[in-house]
Amino acid sequence: MILRTKTAPTAKAPSLKQREERGWLWSLLLGLGILGLIATIPWFGDSSALHTWTLILMFVILAQSWNFIGGFTGYSAFGNVAFFGIGAYTTGLMLLSHQPFWLGLIADALVAALFAFLLGLPVLRLRGHYFAIATLGIAEALREFVAVRDIGGGGGGLMSLPLPSLDAYVGFFYAFLGLSLLCLLITVFLTRSRFGYALIAIRENEQAAEALGVPTYWYKVGSFVLSAVPTALAGGLYAYWATGFDPDTVFNVGISAEMVLLTYLGGSGTILGPLLGAIAFEYASFQLQTSGFSLHNTLLGLSIAIVTIFLPQGCVRLIQEFVRKPAPQSTSAHRLIEGVRRVRRFIAANGI
Repeated sequence: MILRTKTAPTAKAPSLKQREERGWLWSLLLGLGILGLIATIPWFGDSSALHTWTLILMFVILAQSWNFIGGFTGYSAFGNVAFFGIGAYTTGLMLLSHQPFWLGLIADALVAALFAFLLGLPVLRLRGHYFAIATLGIAEALREFVAVRDIGGGGGGLMSLPLPSLDAYVGFFYAFLGLSLLCLLITVFLTRSRFGYALIAIRENEQAAEALGVPTYWYKVGSFVLSAVPTALAGGLYAYWATGFDPDTVFNVGISAEMVLLTYLGGSGTILGPLLGAIAFEYASFQLQTSGFSLHNTLLGLSIAIVTIFLPQGCVRLIQEFVRKPAPQSTSAHRLIEGVRRVRRFIAANGI
């Protein structure tokens, strides 16, 4: 008789699937850590730093919101600034009617959601550049409508709001921070939920998703509405924070272009991409502006071109590719060389 002895099980390295399943948790923790560090700025920074980081957080929210429709669903909306302007003017009109500020925020979220739903019904039947041009045209039409009808009452759509108290500006900062945190949690939900899986399926192959029974049209409408609400809330917060604005400011197509750039720079369809892309680009942009650099729009255009050509997957995916687990028992130098090679192959495979 042959005796069989049991050997102690050896520890196995985590599989690729297990590492991917833990990736969302690490991204969430890193995002919470970044927002936690930003939360300390009012404690240690001056009024200038508070002003700068309030605007940076606003662009973080805009990029995160655009990521819902552009990153997860794959529909490049170039008119999302329309929701920003709707939020600003709705909140402004509520304040001028002597209504509470919080009620104005609720109103602008509802108005933007309804507008996105009604707009999404026709335009989301379009695809590709037809959809992008249609949304861009809607934003421009809204800008002209507000200016011609003088919605703000100050001539040409100019709106002036009562000044908030000095202490309120710290509150605005934390309101933007809280909204960014909410967008981060929604992004994590999309990466782990059936709704998010459906959006990703639409992005990868919409016809195949339809063949599998996914109601792609209604998922796209839901994604469009989800993208509109945080954008409108950011517009409402900006309206009272700025106290004065016009259609050329809150319906500026350049804001939509910046949403696209920030999302793609960090990594569209990822948890941390819009957050990191917005912080890096906007902070550098503010530093250039304060140093007297006058070619901001030129830099924006060049950045869009460079990102589109060389980094279509974003910096987050490059970092993931660089730190991807190498072969066991490899030296630090070998890991570095292999990481650089993987990044080069990744750019060559995904760039234009």
